[in-house]
Parts: sequence; structure tokens; C-alpha cells
Amino acid sequence: MQNTSLIHLLRTLSTRERTRFGHYVRSPFFNRHEKVVALYGWLQEFAPAFADEQMSRKAAWAVLFPGKPYNNARLDNFISSLLQLLYGYLAYLQYEQQPVLERRLLIVELLERDADKHVQRNARRARQLLGRQPGRSYEYFLQRSLIEQQLDLYELNRRQRRFTAYLQQENDALDLYYWCNKLRIACDMASRNAVINAGYECHFLSEVRRIYHESPVLNEQPALKLYYQALQMLEHPEEESHYFGLKALLKEQPEVITADELRTLYHYALNHCIRQINSGIGTYYEEVFLLYRLMLERELLLVHGQLSEWSFKNIVTTAIRTGAYQWTEGFIERYQAFLPEEGRPNAVAYNRAALYYARADYKNALLQLQDVEFTDTSYHLGAKIIQLKSYYELDEPEAFFALVEAFRKYLLRNREISDYRKQANANFLILARKIYELRLEAPGLRRATLSKRMGALRSEADSARAVANKNWLVEALGKLVK
Repeated sequence: MQNTSLIHLLRTLSTRERTRFGHYVRSPFFNRHEKVVALYGWLQEFAPAFADEQMSRKAAWAVLFPGKPYNNARLDNFISSLLQLLYGYLAYLQYEQQPVLERRLLIVELLERDADKHVQRNARRARQLLGRQPGRSYEYFLQRSLIEQQLDLYELNRRQRRFTAYLQQENDALDLYYWCNKLRIACDMASRNAVINAGYECHFLSEVRRIYHESPVLNEQPALKLYYQALQMLEHPEEESHYFGLKALLKEQPEVITADELRTLYHYALNHCIRQINSGIGTYYEEVFLLYRLMLERELLLVHGQLSEWSFKNIVTTAIRTGAYQWTEGFIERYQAFLPEEGRPNAVAYNRAALYYARADYKNALLQLQDVEFTDTSYHLGAKIIQLKSYYELDEPEAFFALVEAFRKYLLRNREISDYRKQANANFLILARKIYELRLEAPGLRRATLSKRMGALRSEADSARAVANKNWLVEALGKLVK
């Protein structure tokens, strides 16, 4: 029972959504099967996890048909009926968030019934609702075109053929929908081609560019400006002016497009900055930090009221890189409440430890990680590296070498870690051990011997295919001379 499609989907519902779904199931308009109502009532007792051992198929049958022989096929029918109701309920959740769509569908029905007065009234209301929606992007233009189409049909039905402005407005809105959506898709293709070399081809793009430049109707539209600037940045990442042009537009005109579109464009900008950092341009950390702050101000990183653990971690890492320690401390305190409850303790402990380490407060960094059991491999790897580096900085060789060995065994046993990450972390452990051993021997070595061995370790680090935390290893080597 626990592995059915129904249960997997029920686990995604919030408490309020489960309550409203109960009303939906009990409504005779949608469902007249009392057994389906009883089945959902019984399942509700196991919410929200729906993982109790007592939640078996035979237990469900006993609730529905006490004392009767178990019938698997019949139970499947009730489960399927409840699942179909859940599909309908989820579709309705989307429907109720789109009042313009509701009005358009109503107008279709009114046109079929020749209810002229009602058509006009609801068309005006649809326009008002559309005007209140945030953004003037491709979805707005599509909805506008469809509304104008309905009004044009209304005019044709009620009088002889003559000029109406609706047909022209339908055409103009459809043009803007096409151009905006075309540029949006072109950006998506360029972004994916850069990340995974997908080989997408955006047909007629050269013609799109030419007409865009030649037409004030197009190149003066704010949404099209945003997408065109993003496309320039994605296709020509070596020209910094395109990135800064996009950043300026995003900062000046955030209301031009919807929150989802704005979030996507910010991620394009973030990915551009990260590629610049990976190319060796460290100044782009400040740009990443600025973009994250802007996204936080506009609540673009909150999805259904929650901030993902990985966005939380990326923001902390970036802020630490820029030296904004006080801001980072405030961020952790303020935004930890938005983390998913299940992963919150690990996320807070890890990121606080990273901040303590950055401040050279190694003892508190270790204390933060002491009693936390990390189940996620990324957290586990990161935590072990913070611990290892803290032991090195505190000059605790016994704890350091013991952790190196435990870490090595963890890498060998864990099957969830990719081969590349295993190799990178294994190389880090080998070099970290050698550097600490050299550190312990350094007081008894001649300067020339020390320099030679340091050079050999630096060459080993440079020649390795992958090394985690390479910068720290190089810094640790540099400190040996001092």
C-alpha cells in the first residue's frame, strides 16, 4: 500500500491541501462513492508520512468491508478512483490560480449560448484581471491575444461583418507572444548547450535578430529587451558588457516579467559568473554575492515558502569568499527558518561550521560538527574536510591522522559518491597527509631540503587529474616556509 502511486502523491500535500482534498472527495458533485470517502478518511490517519506498518492493503479492505473476504482487484478500483480524484484536485489547484483562464473558458461557453451581455461583462473582467497580473511577457501576450480573439468572435456573431479593433489587437499581441517566447526558448537552448553540450538548434534565429533590431515595436518592449540581452550574454560570455547589461536591466525592471521568468534569468547570470570564476576571474565572487542578495530581496529563492539547503549553502559559501562574515551570520540566523524542516539541523550546523572556520575559530567549527550525523554525502564530505583542516590549523596530529584514515575508508565504502569526487577527495587526503608529515619534520630539515620537498608536493598537486581543496593545500605548503 505504501508504494502505490496514490500514497506517493498524497505525501506531497500540505496539511491544508489534505484538508481541502477531503472536502473535494466528500463533495457529491465530484464523487458519489462512499467507499472512496471511507478509504481517504482511513488514510488520513497515517498522514503526513503515510508510512505506518499498519497501513496495509488488507487493513484498508477490512475498514471498507469488515468481515468480507479480501478482494485485491476491487480494492485496486477504489484506490484508482481516489487517485483520479486527487489528479482532478491538483488540476483544480492550478486552475484556481489562473482567474484569466477561468474567464476565458466561461466566455467560450457564453458564446455558445449566445449570451451577449454576459460575454461583454466577462471580457471586460478578463482584461482587468490580466492587467493586474505581474509582468508583460510571453504568457501575458498570449492571454491578451486569446481574449481579443473571443471579443472579435463576439462582434462577428452579433452584427454584420465590419471592421473591429479586436482582430488587429489579437494579431499584435500574438506577434509579441511569438517574439518573446522565441527569445526565451533561444536563451534556454543556449544555456543548456553551454552546460551539457546538448546540440539544440534555434531555427531562424538570425532572422529573429535582424527583425528585432529593425523594429521599434519589438526592441522597445521591456520583456524582449531582457531576453535579448540574456541571449547575448549566453552566446558571447567573453564580452563582459552583455552580463553587466543584463544585470542592469534585471535591477531596473524586475516587474517586467513573472517571478518564475525573473528567477530563470538570474540563474543565467549566476551561471555566467560561476563560469568566469572557474576560468580564474575571482572578482566575480562579488558579482555572485550581489546577485544572491538581489534574489533574496525579491524572494526569488523561496519556492513554496522554502529555501533549498543547496541555495542556503551556496549563499553562505559565496558570502564567506567575499569576507562578509557579519552578513553571513545574520543570514544564517534569519533564513534558517525557511529551510525544509528535515534537513535544517544539518544545513545550519554545516554552514555555521564553515563560517567559524573562515573566521579562524577552529574549535567552534569542530564543536558545530561534533554531534551532527550527516546523511547527505555532500554535507558529509564537506564536514570531514572542515574537521581535517581545523585539526591541521590547531596542530593536533593524532586527531588529524585518525580522521584521514577514517575518511579514506568512508570514500572506499560509499557507493553514492561519483568516481570523480572520490578521486578528488582521495588525492586531497594523500597530499594533506604528506604536507602534515613534512610540517612535523620541518624543524629538523635544512632549508634547501624543505624547499625541494615542498616543490615536489606542489608538482604532485598540479599534476593530479583532480584534487579537492587544492587552494588550501597550496596555502598550507606556503606556510611551511614561514
